[in-house]
Amino acid sequence: MPAVTYRYQALKESLAAAITTSSHRGGDPGLPHALAVVSGLSTNGYLASLLVTRYARLGDPDAARAVFDAAAAPSSSSSPSSAAPPPPKPLLYNAMLRAYLALGLPRQAAQLFRGMPSGCPRDRHTFHLAATACARAPDPELGRRVEADAAVAGLASDLLVATALVGMHAEAGDMGAARRVFDGVPRPDAVAWNAVIGGYARAGSLGEAVEMFGRMRPADGARPTEATLVSLVSGCAGSGTWRDGGMMHGVVVKSGFHCSLFVSNALLEMYSELGSLGEAVTVFRHMEVKDSVTWSSMIGGLVRNGKPGHAVKLFHWMVLNSEVLVTRSILLNVIMACAELGNWREGKWIEESFVLCSGGAFQRDPSVLTALIYMYTKCGQLDLSESLLHGSAEVKSDVVAWNSLIKGCGELGQVEKAFEFAVQMQRMGIDPDVVTFLEILPMISLIPSLKKGMAANAQIIRRGFQNEWTIANSLVSMYGRCGSLSLSVGAFTGIMDKDAISWTSMMQVYAWNGLAAEVVKLFELMEGTEAQPNHYTFVAVLTACKNMGLVEEGMGLLRCMKEQYGLEPHVEHISCVVDMLCRAGRLTDAYHLIQNSYSEHAKNPILWGALLSGSRSWGNLVIGEAAARHLLSLDPENRANYKMLADIYVSLGRRDNADDVLRVLMSSELDLRPGYSWTEGG
Repeated sequence: MPAVTYRYQALKESLAAAITTSSHRGGDPGLPHALAVVSGLSTNGYLASLLVTRYARLGDPDAARAVFDAAAAPSSSSSPSSAAPPPPKPLLYNAMLRAYLALGLPRQAAQLFRGMPSGCPRDRHTFHLAATACARAPDPELGRRVEADAAVAGLASDLLVATALVGMHAEAGDMGAARRVFDGVPRPDAVAWNAVIGGYARAGSLGEAVEMFGRMRPADGARPTEATLVSLVSGCAGSGTWRDGGMMHGVVVKSGFHCSLFVSNALLEMYSELGSLGEAVTVFRHMEVKDSVTWSSMIGGLVRNGKPGHAVKLFHWMVLNSEVLVTRSILLNVIMACAELGNWREGKWIEESFVLCSGGAFQRDPSVLTALIYMYTKCGQLDLSESLLHGSAEVKSDVVAWNSLIKGCGELGQVEKAFEFAVQMQRMGIDPDVVTFLEILPMISLIPSLKKGMAANAQIIRRGFQNEWTIANSLVSMYGRCGSLSLSVGAFTGIMDKDAISWTSMMQVYAWNGLAAEVVKLFELMEGTEAQPNHYTFVAVLTACKNMGLVEEGMGLLRCMKEQYGLEPHVEHISCVVDMLCRAGRLTDAYHLIQNSYSEHAKNPILWGALLSGSRSWGNLVIGEAAARHLLSLDPENRANYKMLADIYVSLGRRDNADDVLRVLMSSELDLRPGYSWTEGG
């Protein structure tokens, strides 16, 4: 080896070692970088890629890009005998792409890939990084180009590239494209399976996610991982039912991941989201190891499921008995618990102990400060709210904080005060956003004030928000609540692409105006569009059918909920049809509907109470006694049920039986207690 070449190679290896060593030790790469520049090696692709990686780890994208630009720029002196300098190798571009992604700058990564010279080869890592950037940016147009270029290079079915492409399509919601890419991979590994399963789960296609999970287990070398189960459980939390939740928990246990902290946290969150608080508490109690996510999920789950007092007690227990540090998420949940309780003193103690304490990490945290502003407002402490808002530089010009103040006023019932804050915010030069109007419009509905509604609509048009779906839908409801059917219809007609909420909102307005026939007609029109009805849509149209006495149509709608749209009927839907059947005197059909068709609701006292009430109206003793047996077993302390059964006996001239029922009522002292009927919601 020539001496010059040997010295060059030795210097390069020495510099590479220096850069790597500084990386491991957390030192400054400035010295080896300077030596590389002095020795003329700063344009060496290998050394430059090491420097780019090192600067990225230090969180300095500008320095990393400066190294990249110096190495990637054409050099006229690098090879005098050649007509043109050789193109940069993919190693350098891959290092810069990886650096941008590691620094949370996917748009810059996508832009870098877009600007790659045609002469620069792209390898499997390049396409993998580019597809990842397109998923995070997101940039679907560039994503299609990445996929096409990968196919031309023969790398579209490469495991690394294909997995990134699956993730990219899944993030864009195009599971058809994601599945097409996945099916083209000869031997997908666990990461590839997780990408497609997670994509289906996030898209709300729980059935497809479970199906793919079932296919994964026998696949060679692709066993379920923690990430697989977390994806499935999280998908169930977003789009499943309580029955799906139980099934998913069974899958977790059978797969052997029930002791995993991450999977257990996902189960805890799933049960909380599904309203299965008892199951969530059981999971929480059985977890041997709990981290901050565990505590945050449990505290937040208690708040969301109407147990804010228990949430505060659990927070105190955590602080006194565990080594888990209070995080932002935990703070936000416990502050919300204080808001729900109306306990501003507890919230004040939390602020002083964990936010304002010396060295506290949350003194300048906008999300925590905003939560405190909302809490104080909802608790009626407007002075504390305003003091915190105007005294904190982090939030006083933040529209999110002002929105929380406005929202709190609305929930407190101080609508005029909410309007005052909305005006004050604009006078301070803070423009309202979509959320501001979404808070204001329902308040106008409560007053109701058509004049204020029209003024708000003018502001919405002025600021260009009239085409926002959420705003347009809220306008439909607001005008309906304010008594202007024509303006409500006008707002509805002006929505170009109506979603399920648009149609449902208009149906509700027609129902408020007693126009049940219009509700049914509107539903028929909706069926001819791409909008898919939701549970609220069916409540509206079933109520209209009940009011019009359209029994067969109502029964058909209940069937098509599940069969045509895949929606499990809730108690509200079944109760509506039961009431409809009872009004028509079809008590036997109502009985069988409760008992057989939807067995998960067969233990709901609301349904049996409706049937017992119908039996009293028609004097049907057989169905009445059957309904009473179920009802008195499910709700034995409700005196109204005993009295309805006694009324049936009286109407049929069976006074002795009525006296027997009333005697049971008196002997159990239920008649001395403050009672309630099933119609009062108990």
